[in-house]
Amino acid sequence: MEMVLDQVCSTCGNVQLPDGRFCLFCGDLLSEPTSRGIVSSQPAKPPESSAPTELALPAYAGFWLRVWAGAIDVTLEVGGALVVTFVIELARRRFAPFVPKNAAGMAFILVLSVGGWLYSAFTESSSWRATIGKRALGLQVVTAEGERIGFGQATVRHFMKFLSLFFLTIGFMMAGWTKRRQALHDIPSDCLVIRVPRERGFSLLRGVDRLNAGPKKQV
Repeated sequence: MEMVLDQVCSTCGNVQLPDGRFCLFCGDLLSEPTSRGIVSSQPAKPPESSAPTELALPAYAGFWLRVWAGAIDVTLEVGGALVVTFVIELARRRFAPFVPKNAAGMAFILVLSVGGWLYSAFTESSSWRATIGKRALGLQVVTAEGERIGFGQATVRHFMKFLSLFFLTIGFMMAGWTKRRQALHDIPSDCLVIRVPRERGFSLLRGVDRLNAGPKKQV
């Protein structure tokens, strides 16, 4: 006799997609699929003894760490767009005064949109695995297997942020309650934002930790 066991997410209760490893709705890690169970009259063999293995889980970045990192990145993106737009406006006044004045505003939107995409995609797919804001706070963007993401994957993640924004920023807030601290734009691109050890790169949190620890005692 055979019975089919439907796989559902134990966190949100939604049905697991075929061959899915992660829940599409909450980002939780699903159990290994066991689609069919066979009932037999023969006694089951005892499981072979094996040494227990413990997998080191990564330290996922929380909501507020990501907020501060995003604030640094947005400040850099807007500041860079303003500088480029100012240069474009000076060139317009000197060489093309017949161009409408509102061209500067349109140039700012275009530079901010394209520049923000290239900035995020190139830095997160580089060896840094992080934008300047994330690197300053000791964060990295990686795949579910802990590897570096590609440029295309970083591009999908960047433009999915608009989906998180359109849902009243709830997509960003999801990083505060999902099991792997994934925001809405992390789930389709299968990305994780993790905290890296302090010895593996520059982090502003080092200075905070040293201040909290106080001066070292000499023995």
